[in-house]
Amino acid sequence: MARKKKIKGDKVEPGIWHHISGEGYVAEINYTDPQTGRRAREQKTIHRLDLAREWRRNRRADADAGEIQRKKDRPAPILFEDLGDEYLEQWSRVQKKESTYIRDKARMKRLKLIFGQKFLTEITQRDVERFLADRKADGMAPATMNRELCCLKNMLRKAVDWGYLQSNPAGGVKQQKESPPEFDFLREGEINLLIEKAAPHLKAFLTLAIYTGMRRGELFKLEWRDVGFSKGEKGIITVRDTKNRDTRYIPMSNIVRDTLQRHPKRILVEAGEKGQVTRRECPLVFSWPDGSGFKWIDNGFKGALERAGVTRYIRFHDLRHTFASHLTMKGVDLRTVAKLLGHRDIKMTMRYAHLAPDHLQGAVDVLETRDERREKRREAG
Repeated sequence: MARKKKIKGDKVEPGIWHHISGEGYVAEINYTDPQTGRRAREQKTIHRLDLAREWRRNRRADADAGEIQRKKDRPAPILFEDLGDEYLEQWSRVQKKESTYIRDKARMKRLKLIFGQKFLTEITQRDVERFLADRKADGMAPATMNRELCCLKNMLRKAVDWGYLQSNPAGGVKQQKESPPEFDFLREGEINLLIEKAAPHLKAFLTLAIYTGMRRGELFKLEWRDVGFSKGEKGIITVRDTKNRDTRYIPMSNIVRDTLQRHPKRILVEAGEKGQVTRRECPLVFSWPDGSGFKWIDNGFKGALERAGVTRYIRFHDLRHTFASHLTMKGVDLRTVAKLLGHRDIKMTMRYAHLAPDHLQGAVDVLETRDERREKRREAG
């Protein structure tokens, strides 16, 4: 083994020597490695005595706190775009729903355009805030900006968990204030016309959307095992794979129960290798003749709206708003509506509050009733 070249000259003070060349100083510290228990030594050549003393003080403090070894153990810095690929494939695809993973991929394209060639350690909170300011200047909606920020925050949070970063530079960035999104819903006459004018394979699908408030994806995945017809009762629909990953239960109305009881269960016929024929019941409530589930019903829904004479812009998700709006207008309290919709936060349900004017007016009228009673007692006294 080759011997290290001597660089220390005359000693100036404990831990500091003149450099053997006569220019500058050699500072040195000795410490115990907290992992191996062995003694270790670190040297640095510095051109000024005061800086050599400062270096020794700082490195001694790092050694006492165990920071020297931790810094040595840190992995090499990686680019944002490399972390983005790892996050998508190792976290988003595995841990999130397919639809969320697809949205993450779209957002990652935008984030890579801005941060892609930066090392993670170079990204600051100011960089993130500048990115949001630029997106706002481009006319992006607050909701879009917030979804991109959430994706970025989650990604950098995983970078901390995986040891690529010490802290999340986006952690302190606040979301944009969002206005409640506008929505429309079908009136009672339009509901009946829509179902009547729908294609045969969509009638039951649209009926359940309107009278249960289930999301399109939840209806796509609905299975017969989730439809419980209790004897003497209307029954319960169990929604298992929800947006919030919770299971919720929706009581059937008469319309829903009758619709499902009339809806045929598809029997699939399959031929075996030896020519034998087997028949099995398709588990999905809504499926095509080959047993595959519905994936796209937008064209059929649009056609039904046109034939029903609904000229306003109505999205399929507005059928969920239709369910909640009519419940609210008929006096159902908002907390019950929230439970039926699967809202974790009552703020999401408060968008329907204006549809219950009689209920709200009655709450305000309570104050007048109390004042009137007080006035009558005063007059009687």
